[in-house]
Amino acid sequence: MPPPPPGPAAALGTALLLILLASESAPTVMLRAREAAQFLRPRQRRAYQVFEEAKQGHLERECIEELCSQEEAREVFENDPETEYFYPRYLECISKHGSPYTKNPDFVSCVQKLPDQCSPDPCDKEGTQVCQDLMGNFYCQCRDGWGGRLCDRDVNECSQQNGGCSHVCYNKLGSFHCACYSGYALSPDSRTCHDVDECADAGACGEARCQNLPGSYSCLCDEGYAFHAQEKACRDVDECAEGRCEQACVNSPGSYTCHCDGRGGLKLSQDMSTCEDILPCVPFNVAKSVKSLYLGRMFSGTPVIRLRFKRLQPTRLVAEFDFRTFDPEGVLFFAGGRQDSTWIVLGLRAGRLELQLRYQGVGRVTSSGPVINHGVWQTVSVAAALPGPARGSWAGHPAFACIHLLSG
Repeated sequence: MPPPPPGPAAALGTALLLILLASESAPTVMLRAREAAQFLRPRQRRAYQVFEEAKQGHLERECIEELCSQEEAREVFENDPETEYFYPRYLECISKHGSPYTKNPDFVSCVQKLPDQCSPDPCDKEGTQVCQDLMGNFYCQCRDGWGGRLCDRDVNECSQQNGGCSHVCYNKLGSFHCACYSGYALSPDSRTCHDVDECADAGACGEARCQNLPGSYSCLCDEGYAFHAQEKACRDVDECAEGRCEQACVNSPGSYTCHCDGRGGLKLSQDMSTCEDILPCVPFNVAKSVKSLYLGRMFSGTPVIRLRFKRLQPTRLVAEFDFRTFDPEGVLFFAGGRQDSTWIVLGLRAGRLELQLRYQGVGRVTSSGPVINHGVWQTVSVAAALPGPARGSWAGHPAFACIHLLSG
């Protein structure tokens, strides 16, 4: 059975209570009742145009001019992620600034900023170019050299193909740079390295010749000279200090010569460094007559050629031979007789040819010509006339000799 209706007394008390409350705070009671009504019953959407109900909800109309429910906010965003992000923060705006009906500008500003996922900006300031607002989400568009959801992670460009650098790649926050090895320079593309031509600098090698090399250069001197980096000059190399000769060594500007002990029966080998035994040019057993002709065997005192012959009348003797030596002194040629003590000696003194002549107990010595003990082959021609027995037209004529240096 339904409960009985209230009695007259109860109805009168209720009416008096409502009148009292209305007289004291009618605006507040009416406002709160209106706000509460928005949550208790579905609000009818306004339809100023025929097709407005078919359009997406408008934030200004639905949730700023009037109080909206979560369902009505869903009509604005038409997706759950943005709605779930927006509505709790919408209620916070109401809690801080009052309901839409208070017309508080701070409330309007608070609600208008809520759908913008980039306010405040969640992206890293250094690595982000722009923040894009999405439906309930955001996207950080990163600058070059940055990555990650918030663009807060540095990208190591050097890990991929060396960053495109020819030589060395250095990574740094948000960027990288290329470097080149010594002797190379970075091209305008900031990646490619090209060789530096150091020889373009006229003073790179001083008096030496400059040769450009990939990534470097070299200073060249003539043979027998070495480049001195501090002085930028070519200096003579003392080959003798390097022990290049088997026996004696004489250094000279840009060169050197090796010497062997000719008196000890040695001569310089074809390699111009070592020494070898001297071999005679002709056999020793060539004997002709009673007179002798001596050709010094590299000044060892042993004749290379010995000729004996009998001279019945004044004759002219011509001898020609080749030789080379480094020794400054020695006998090259001797011719003479035993009976009258007349002889001719051709030798070296201080590297020059010297002729000694003795006739009838009187001696003569003469020396001239260039220095020839330089190890180069020489051709020497000796022409001598020695008087015979004192008879005929040659009686009383002195002996004479001529020396010709044909090559050297």
